[in-house]
Amino acid sequence: MNWIIETGQGWKLYVAVGGFGASFGSFTLALFSLAERDGQFMALVACGMFLGMATFAWFTAALRCPYCLAKLVWTMAATRPHSSWIIDLAALERCPQCRARLTDGKDRRG
Repeated sequence: MNWIIETGQGWKLYVAVGGFGASFGSFTLALFSLAERDGQFMALVACGMFLGMATFAWFTAALRCPYCLAKLVWTMAATRPHSSWIIDLAALERCPQCRARLTDGKDRRG
């Protein structure tokens, strides 16, 4: 089982996916608005950018190790290649900072 799910923070992953999905949807609507020529392109692009940045900022601040309080998203983004940090984050088995790991509901460090 994923360490983030075991620490009770799985809902934060779903909220972040929803926020990034809404951002992507706004960009998609912006492209379709070009064909309509109704002048909403810039508003939709601005909305998509705001949603994406706000979601990333919230996700970075909210997803933390319950033991050392390390910001997991920031730690993973700073220490892993840009092409794989999100995959590594989703596959965590322990905190990348303090190495804490939950097994059967018990904290195991090491």
